[in-house]
Amino acid sequence: MGRYLIYFSYFGTRYSGVQSRKGVLVKGSPLKTISGALEEALKRLRPSNEIGVTVSSRTDKGVHAVKNSCHVDLVYPSDGKCYSSDVVTNVMNTYLVNHGEDIRVLQTRQVPDTFNSRFGAKYRRYVYRLGHTPDVQYGQQDASGNIDPFVRKSRKHFHKRSRFVVGEPLCTLDSCKTGIYNYRLDINKLISAADMVSGIHNYTSFTATTKDKYGYVPNPVKLLTIGVKRGQPFGHQLQKHGMNVTDKIEFWDVHVMSKSFLYKQIRRLVGSMVLVARNTISLDDLRDILNNPRKDFRFAGQMTASESGLFLLDVGYDPKDLEFVPTEETEATSDINQAAYVDVHNQNERIENKLHLYNHTDDAENDIFIEDCDVNSSPPSSKFYSTVVKIDPCLVEVSKSS
Repeated sequence: MGRYLIYFSYFGTRYSGVQSRKGVLVKGSPLKTISGALEEALKRLRPSNEIGVTVSSRTDKGVHAVKNSCHVDLVYPSDGKCYSSDVVTNVMNTYLVNHGEDIRVLQTRQVPDTFNSRFGAKYRRYVYRLGHTPDVQYGQQDASGNIDPFVRKSRKHFHKRSRFVVGEPLCTLDSCKTGIYNYRLDINKLISAADMVSGIHNYTSFTATTKDKYGYVPNPVKLLTIGVKRGQPFGHQLQKHGMNVTDKIEFWDVHVMSKSFLYKQIRRLVGSMVLVARNTISLDDLRDILNNPRKDFRFAGQMTASESGLFLLDVGYDPKDLEFVPTEETEATSDINQAAYVDVHNQNERIENKLHLYNHTDDAENDIFIEDCDVNSSPPSSKFYSTVVKIDPCLVEVSKSS
């Protein structure tokens, strides 16, 4: 058996969170989760054990990740053998691409059997991307800070959409990936609020629940580091020499780092900071719920920020915990995988040369197999991936028969 640490990224808009919910149906169909998609991709390896991934950071519905991680145990069908890390990455990405999933595997590495991706994490870093509209034309406030009566009426009847601008000039790259507020924010107060909630505190006031579904009560005392800096829209380099469609929106990034977090803690922290920045509450109000943790305060229902702007940036581990000492059998398996990889690469070159002799064409699509390719690197194209995937489950058998 081999245990593997898998780093992956995803856009969480189309998924009901990370945690797998087997047996839960919505309109007759199972819930679409990140863990469920990863497990389906791992089944293409055809291991002899039942697959179950353990995710380090269980993000909520709609939350994205630049780099999340999980570990999984894989038992190779042949005794004493292990899967190659590159093969695991390629097989999973091939499945995810072919099935239109918004998930990609970044890296796979074999780790000790005692390693745990969730409890072994030393820190987790998040960023909340928010934008506000300082221009009165798109905001709710005039120069004196007064709210337009029509907007106040709209807020009463459409309170769930009051944070978003109707017809906002937002690039599609930032759609569902930024928390947009359609009013002017006082950035100095936003930074002051971030400085206040940083450090070691009891964050009971900033969590949605006090215990999970198993009855476990997490420790509300956490050490948090929070920073605020000016952000940029996605694709801002592409808009550098053209029309900038986000001139009316000012972007800011709220970075949060800690070893672990409570349920919805980051979104409620950012939401409370925004309330201070828009003068809905004062810094004294924020200090009061921080020093006197409780659930019943007047703005408790206004604190949760939208999930669309939250990204998991990284999960950190101690390098010593990731050290894996391969045995002679695992090294032999790696040599077999490498030899089969070279054979398939040479076979593809021979096939492509024949195609050029028959067709006499310089079409870029036909040149895909004769690009310069290092044997030790990943395959250069999706067609090359599929060839490696087809022979991989039989790598050991092919080697023995030859």
